[in-house]
Amino acid sequence: MDTFLSILSGGATGAILIWLLRGWISERLKQSIQHEYSQKLETYKAELNAKIQTIRHENELQQLKTSLFFDHQRNAFAGILAKIAEVNQMWIDKEYVNEEGLTGAVPHEAYRQLHAIYYQHQLFLDASCITAMELIFECYQSSFPCDDGSGKLQSRDANLAYDAIEYLQPRLAELFQNRIGITMSEQSEQEIALFGAIRLLNRYHFREIDFPVKEALKLIYGDTPAKAVAKAEENFDELVLKLQRFQDYLRRKGGFFHEAATQTSRYLEILRAHKQ
Repeated sequence: MDTFLSILSGGATGAILIWLLRGWISERLKQSIQHEYSQKLETYKAELNAKIQTIRHENELQQLKTSLFFDHQRNAFAGILAKIAEVNQMWIDKEYVNEEGLTGAVPHEAYRQLHAIYYQHQLFLDASCITAMELIFECYQSSFPCDDGSGKLQSRDANLAYDAIEYLQPRLAELFQNRIGITMSEQSEQEIALFGAIRLLNRYHFREIDFPVKEALKLIYGDTPAKAVAKAEENFDELVLKLQRFQDYLRRKGGFFHEAATQTSRYLEILRAHKQ
C-alpha cells in the first residue's frame, strides 16, 4: 500500500511539474513573440511615419511649385491680354480715319512690345495657348504691306486684320480663363482652331494637292471671322481631311515648311480632341 501511494504521488508530482513547465514555456514563447512583434510594430510605425513625412514634404513642395506656377501663369495671361488691348487701342488712335476705318498697319513698336511680352511668358503657355497667340500674330502681320512681285510694297486691308483680332481677343481670354479654372467651356479653343485651320488652308498654294482649297472651304472677300468659322464647322470632316492631306504633303517635303507643318499638327490635335 505504501509503495502504491509512493508511485501515485510521484506520478502526480511529475504531471504537475510537466504541466507547470509547459505553461512556463508557453508563456515565455508568448512573451518572446509579443516582444518581437512589438519591436517589429515599432519599426514599421517608424518607417511608415518617415514615409508619411516624406510624402507630406513632397506634397508641400509640389503645392508650392503649383501655386508659384499658377501665379506666374495668371500674371502671364493678364499681361498678354492687357498688351493686346493696348496694341489695338494704339492702332485705332494712330491709323483710324472716319468713314475709312483703319488706313495703315498695326504700329510696329506696339507689335514688337507684344512679341517681347509673349516670349517672356511663353514658358507658362500650353500648346493650345501658343497656337492661339501665333494666330494673333499672324493676323497682325496680315496688316503689314507686302511685296507685289515688282519689288514695291503694297498696302493691305488693315480692317480685315483688325476684325480678326477683335474676333480672337475674347476667345483668347476665355481660353486663358479655362486654363486657370475660371470656366470649363472649351468652345473658344475649338473656334480658335477652326478659324486658324481654314485660314491656313486658304493661305498656301500647292498645285499638287489643289491648294488653296476651293468650294465649301474657300474664303472669299467679305467673309467675316464668324463666317469663316461657320464654314469650317459646317464642313468639319472635309476640313480635317484637308488638314491631314496637307500634313502628309508637308512631311514629304522634308521640313521646308516647318511653321506650316507645326500649325497643321496643332490644329489637327485640337480639332480631333473636340470631335471625340
